[in-house]
Amino acid sequence: MAGNRTIFNDAITKGHNAAWDGQWNKAAAEYRRALNEFPDDASVRLSLTHALEELGQWESALREYQHLAQAQPRDPAPLARVAALLEKLRRVPEAAGAYVQVADLYLATKLTSKAIEAWRKAAELEPDRTDIHQKLVEVYTRTGQHPAAALEQLALAWIYRKRGDKAKALHAAEQAVKLDPNNAAARAFIDEMTESERATPVSVPSPVDEAQKTALSRLAETLLEAREQTQPTGESRGAIRPQIDQAEVEALIARAVDAQMRHRVADAIEAYRKLIAQGITRPEVRFNLGLLYFETMRYDEAIQFLSETVGDDQFALASHYALGQCYRAQGKLDRTIEHFLQAVKIVDLSNVRREQADDLIRVYEELAEGFAAKGDRAQAERFSQSLEDFLSSKGWEDKVQQFRQRLEAIKEEGEQVDLVEAIQVRESDRVLEALALSQEYLRREKFGAASEECLRAIELAPNYLPAHARLAEILVKQERWSEANAKYQALAELCLITGDLKRAEAMYRGILKIAPDDVGARSKLIDLLAQQNRTEEALEQYLDLGDGFARANQVGKALEKFTEGVRLATRAAQTGKTALTLRHRLAEMRARQNDFAGALKTYQELRQQSPDDERAQFYIVDLEFRLNQASAALRDLEELLARYHARNEPQKISAVLEALAQSYPAEAELVTRLAQHYRAQGAIGQAIAALDALGQAQLSLGNRRAAAATIRQIIELHPPRVEDYQKLLQEISR
Repeated sequence: MAGNRTIFNDAITKGHNAAWDGQWNKAAAEYRRALNEFPDDASVRLSLTHALEELGQWESALREYQHLAQAQPRDPAPLARVAALLEKLRRVPEAAGAYVQVADLYLATKLTSKAIEAWRKAAELEPDRTDIHQKLVEVYTRTGQHPAAALEQLALAWIYRKRGDKAKALHAAEQAVKLDPNNAAARAFIDEMTESERATPVSVPSPVDEAQKTALSRLAETLLEAREQTQPTGESRGAIRPQIDQAEVEALIARAVDAQMRHRVADAIEAYRKLIAQGITRPEVRFNLGLLYFETMRYDEAIQFLSETVGDDQFALASHYALGQCYRAQGKLDRTIEHFLQAVKIVDLSNVRREQADDLIRVYEELAEGFAAKGDRAQAERFSQSLEDFLSSKGWEDKVQQFRQRLEAIKEEGEQVDLVEAIQVRESDRVLEALALSQEYLRREKFGAASEECLRAIELAPNYLPAHARLAEILVKQERWSEANAKYQALAELCLITGDLKRAEAMYRGILKIAPDDVGARSKLIDLLAQQNRTEEALEQYLDLGDGFARANQVGKALEKFTEGVRLATRAAQTGKTALTLRHRLAEMRARQNDFAGALKTYQELRQQSPDDERAQFYIVDLEFRLNQASAALRDLEELLARYHARNEPQKISAVLEALAQSYPAEAELVTRLAQHYRAQGAIGQAIAALDALGQAQLSLGNRRAAAATIRQIIELHPPRVEDYQKLLQEISR
């Protein structure tokens, strides 16, 4: 619907006048008034963003520029402002990503110098992103700026060296020298790397190396087979169209394998691409092509092909590792961590029992989700680096097996231990060995020796929380309660600070094992559970907490905790057993405080939630009698008795009526129902006794007429010495 043009023009005029006078608040208000009439006017929105920037309202300005960038997806100007504002707000990864997008837009419109400027801004923000430096290499080379291209190649060399990839570092430096033979820094880098290689000739294979050898071997084997894959027999070999020329396929495979082994990367890529174009979709082909694209820093293409081989058992491990490296090069640390974790998980799962697998998978999923949720760039960088260092270390797969064995030995019953956490610890071999010894000493009840080994592990790895948790466990075994409590408290607080809610929960539960009545620990545990939407467990803790106060006769505090629990159950729409028990406890505490009306209301709410709750129904009747609501009580009583009668449970009818009659002996209709029930059961003596007690109560209250009616009922039952009742009836009827 079109806006009011008069209001719109008036607002623009006033906005521009205010902006001219430097009255930015007024200008922003007028521009917003104009946008209320015509929200899609780009020029007014641009004026508003300028005013917001002048006011220092960067978040608001950012939202406006983002709106403009979405509305004008091919215009680099608003996106450039988005990048600049993200940089001001210190949202570095987002700012770098925005600058890369800006550069791509400039390049599409042939504004190469502007694209270079944007890429350089991105590189300043995230200097270790290889994809940015590679784009600069390409554009500088294409435009004949070879010295500048050489500098970018040298930057790549330093990045690869820092990551421990010496081969790529040396290759990048050599490319720098080819581009600029006068680049002394690149030559010095090569000399240093070469000298270093001579000093330390040991090369550690990455998870990719073995898989690459396997892929090349399997391709080479096909050249020796009598029949090529013109009629493929297995899914793992892929599909080839029937019209493929066998000789051509063999020639392409031979060319690809030879070029890859001789490191003629461009030739190998071309051969593999032709194979795929011919319909050869074997995982070996896709995997090798993905690796070659990664080697040439064409990360998007590498990701495409490597993602297609993660489901193949032969290449899953290597594909995840290579994908992690691709995403790391692009600065996408969440995806980096996700794939490195998958690589560790594949090996880790092969070392646990089948029944442990599901729990272990959840541990890895939580790890990946946890890092994604935290959004801590520096922490993610450290974590991804530690994973990559481990995965490229000598004998890492054997280490996983050893670590898993030791972790299984030191874990507590029912716990799933975290291999990835152990990987990040320096001297993890010695740390886990000390903890394993500590566990063995603990099992033998040699607490002093167990404590010494645990302290040795802590000295080696002061920040490794499982070692501190083990020390707390030893303190418990030594019955050093206060020290154990203090240790658990400190660990719980630390875990809360680091966002490790699962371990914080374990620490609070540790406290409650040694101090079940620790209100503070249980309250914090409740907060933790509620924070994770684990409502049923939180309600159980409220129940335990309230019961503890009730046992200590602190009725007010018990009432407070039961009330909090019921509120939580109501908010979460919980109607399970624990929620119903909490309502019962709440009603009981209200009754203990003589708040009978409040107790009745709680029981009535309970009846609505759980119509079959007979206990709630009984207490509703009881409280209605107590509050002199006899009509309502008798009506609800009849409903309860009818239920028992329908189920043929006369003993329950007796129990209810007897309990109520004992509490309210003067309630004539109540006792009459009890007598009628006895009579129906053939228990005439009990019927007479019940009516006799009622008559006496009525006489003691001076209610002679009611007493006379009760005695007549007794006489109808032909009691022994009936003449005494007849005589009493005559006396009170005068």
